Amino acid sequence: MVLGIASRVFAKIFGIAGFLLALIGGALIGYSALTVGGLSVSSMVFRGIEALLGFGAIVAGIMMYTGPMRFGGMLAVLGGIILLVLTSFATSAILVFAGGILGIIGAAVKPAWWKFWKR
Repeated sequence: MVLGIASRVFAKIFGIAGFLLALIGGALIGYSALTVGGLSVSSMVFRGIEALLGFGAIVAGIMMYTGPMRFGGMLAVLGGIILLVLTSFATSAILVFAGGILGIIGAAVKPAWWKFWKR
């Protein structure tokens, strides 16, 4: 009984922490992509891709918190890896990646869905 409650609490904590990290990282990526100058076509395309990945990180964080935590975590990890390569390991990309890892860990700790409906 106590272990079941503790595992649900840990899953919620990991989900909230992953959501917050992905949200903050995605917002910082989007902000930096939209405020940095550069009028060349390649720079604008690069910044557009960064802005879309930042928005995707925010959506993945929301998915971790409200919906399928494992899928949201995998999306955040995938977006974080791409952002790590594109931004040369910027802090915001590390936040998105870490949020995805926490989402995957939270999904592994969370009990299976059918255990919730057994009672």
